[in-house]
Amino acid sequence: MADHAGIIDGVEIRPAGRGLRAAILSIGSELLLGEISDTNATWLSKRLGHIGVDVRHHHAAGDDLDELVAVLRWLGDDVDVIITGGGLGPTSDDLTREAVAAAAGVELEHRDELEEAIIQRFARMGSARVSPSNLRQARVPKGSTAYEPVGTAPAFAMTISHPERDATTEGGATRVYCLPGVPWELQELFVRDVEPEIMSLAGEGATLTRVVHAVGLGESRIGELVDPVVRDEPDVELSFLARDHEVQVRLTVTADDPDVARQQSQPMVDKVIDALGSAVAGIDEEGLEDAVLRLLGDKEQTVATAESATAGQIASRLGQVPGASHGLVGGMAVYSTEVKRDVLGVDADVLEQHGPVAEATTRELARRAQALFGADWGIGVTGVAGPAPQNDQPVGTAFWALAHPDGHVEVHGRQIPGSRPQVIARLATAALDLLRRRLLEA
Repeated sequence: MADHAGIIDGVEIRPAGRGLRAAILSIGSELLLGEISDTNATWLSKRLGHIGVDVRHHHAAGDDLDELVAVLRWLGDDVDVIITGGGLGPTSDDLTREAVAAAAGVELEHRDELEEAIIQRFARMGSARVSPSNLRQARVPKGSTAYEPVGTAPAFAMTISHPERDATTEGGATRVYCLPGVPWELQELFVRDVEPEIMSLAGEGATLTRVVHAVGLGESRIGELVDPVVRDEPDVELSFLARDHEVQVRLTVTADDPDVARQQSQPMVDKVIDALGSAVAGIDEEGLEDAVLRLLGDKEQTVATAESATAGQIASRLGQVPGASHGLVGGMAVYSTEVKRDVLGVDADVLEQHGPVAEATTRELARRAQALFGADWGIGVTGVAGPAPQNDQPVGTAFWALAHPDGHVEVHGRQIPGSRPQVIARLATAALDLLRRRLLEA
């Protein structure tokens, strides 16, 4: 990391000898009410980490002016950069502009160029009339840097000075970047206008997190296998992230630039892969679905699905991978017994004798999906996802089957723990991972 200070307009943001520290402030009472998930903070943290910025805080605040001012001042005491998302809309509860102006001790001022940009934006959307409430978005704190909007909400940056600090040791100011809460607007403005400036403030350096995706093993067992090979690596930060469908082994390194960080991390990634063996479903951006489709492509083969308990999640996860059509030919959500029989063509005697959730029924789902879509492989799943038992079978009962190109059909089953979404996600993963392993063996 470079040891020069970060300077904007003659004001020191980061003192020499210390890395850039940042906070992410998400604004909106809907976040506190749990009505939406804060995906902006996750996205921003990843971008900041890649350029070597130390993210110290994620904070969500409601639409209250006094609270916002207090939070801005509190965060400003600890970090060099604050990035806010939200509160730049046209309604009375959008208070980010007022809060930043109050924290900086300045007034709001109207910017004619921002008003014109808003008017032109509405004209491009086919509206000749702009509401007066939208024009209040052209007001920003006096002395701030305004960014050309990509939607209807102008973004801006403001430097808040801290004259009480000793600038030689703590930095004399905090740079606040205020972005819209709409994810695509926030991301485009950050990449275009904010990230280049933050990179200049941060100086040289990059933090890179490599991810090894593991399935089929519990978090504790994965820890037992991985800890010994990483324990004596002081320059690698090891962490684990258990998700509904996988466990991520995360290896974080810091170097002068991303390419160097990747080179330095590769030997450790290789050791983790060796330790986990066949449980490794993907590396970095390649997850289980990517790996399955890559292997299908390598063998010029295809798969089709017939899903009961997962209701299409397997096909959906495959379909989210760009270019999925080369491997996924089709799928059906066959939730009811009637659909299994009348649409998919499962033998009525099988359903009558074994029921909708059973090894024999799941075998038939895989076989019929393979035949109906003309695929090389067929996946079938049945289960009781909950919240209540079904046909005297407890919640978590699950079966998954794979029809092979040679006509063989293998079926697996077990009790899957967790909530309804967890059972569904884990069952889908079990089926996909079975296909991945067989493709590796073929």
